[in-house]
Amino acid sequence: MFLFIAVGFVTLGVREYKIYKIKQEQAVTQARIDKLKKEEAALKAERKKLDDPKHIEKLAREEFNMVGKNEVPLFIVEKDKKK
Repeated sequence: MFLFIAVGFVTLGVREYKIYKIKQEQAVTQARIDKLKKEEAALKAERKKLDDPKHIEKLAREEFNMVGKNEVPLFIVEKDKKK
């Protein structure tokens, strides 16, 4: 009789441990889902900005040093100060 009770407790313990591990995996997965949803929202906002020609022009000027038609680029070169 004691053997059956012991086996029952062991079986119950194993099942509870499996449930615990599954809940841990679920929490990690949910955190990843939340992070990916935030990233998706940021990408959608960026995509929407890229439909605006003024935003594209701003990016071209800032990131690629591009100039518009009839504009003269101006580059400032600093001399090395050696003593």
